[in-house]
Amino acid sequence: MGDLLSLRQVNGFVLHKQHLAAPTHSASIVETVEGVGGLHATGATVPHLSLRARRKAFTKEELHHALYEQRSLAKVLCMRNTLFVLPTDLLPVAYQATKKRRKALLVRYLRHHGITDDEYERACARVADLLLAGPRTTAEIKQQLSDASMGVMVDLMPDDWRLVRASPHGTWRSNLHQYAPFESWFPDVQLDSLSQRDAQVELVRHYLSAFGPATEQDVAWWVGLALKEVRQALELLGDSVVESKIEGLEASFLLHAHDLDRLKRGSSPGPALVLLPSLDPYIMGYKERSRFLQPSKYGKVFDRAGNALPTVLYDGCVIGVWIEDSKRHALRVLLFDKLDKGFANQLEDEGERLSGFLGHDTSDIQIELYPEDVYPKTPFTLGRKG
Repeated sequence: MGDLLSLRQVNGFVLHKQHLAAPTHSASIVETVEGVGGLHATGATVPHLSLRARRKAFTKEELHHALYEQRSLAKVLCMRNTLFVLPTDLLPVAYQATKKRRKALLVRYLRHHGITDDEYERACARVADLLLAGPRTTAEIKQQLSDASMGVMVDLMPDDWRLVRASPHGTWRSNLHQYAPFESWFPDVQLDSLSQRDAQVELVRHYLSAFGPATEQDVAWWVGLALKEVRQALELLGDSVVESKIEGLEASFLLHAHDLDRLKRGSSPGPALVLLPSLDPYIMGYKERSRFLQPSKYGKVFDRAGNALPTVLYDGCVIGVWIEDSKRHALRVLLFDKLDKGFANQLEDEGERLSGFLGHDTSDIQIELYPEDVYPKTPFTLGRKG
């Protein structure tokens, strides 16, 4: 059955691994991204806000430098066919481990539009030749290569790792990019340097390093592999992975043996208040979220697709959500329960710091109880019931 651990003990340990127990100065931006398992990048602001929650004095320019100048990080489609920011060193692992699922999606789109594999390969070659002159936006590529089906194929190329998201086109809030051929942007990255099986084993190992203790189902959900593939990877990891139990939760949980030793020896950190963005790794790292959220509150945080709003985290548990107003002038904090005045002051101080990072003209923080007539419409917006 394994060791019995307390939930607070586990949450405190994961907070520490996720660099949320206390913002860090010592770890580099690349080490931070690797340590948390990668950053969701579906929303342009999300990686910035996840790093802001974890790094003291973090600036937007740091991430820009790592992504587009130093190129020690990259934005790529990988786990669950979702866009992530990953360290460059992990790109071969992510590419090979998720290739099968990404390829299936690519083929489905090509067939839907009546495009053959040969037509797609020829289009990739034409785009690569065009980009020898330098990165361009997809709109610019389509304008130069105006075949009827070219638009569809160009849109697929970044997700197929033929193109890479190069310099951004707009502010830090924009998802628009110029694109470059992957091989010229990362000439030293060998995507075929390991097998699919080895990559899956390494990705499962990496997941448990960032999120363990976790269940098999958690692993399969996050990495986007079949449960059978996860179990094969765990078998190859052997005795380096052990089982444990968590008080109040029924499942068996997996973690690295050396992490279990650290967890049992360590002491829980003091309660930390953190404002996390939508889709933050700590919130999105598990299929089953009752370890940090009461099941009755699930529908207040996650939309129908299982994606999370920005959250208010205290002592490792979600106690509410926050959103920007529609004009991006203020923060609205919606709490599940009333809090004492001292905690409200602490929350307001943290909200003011976040508001400054977001570039608001004034630090207008509205703290209220979560209304009964709203729900998560998307990971970034609330809808109104009725």
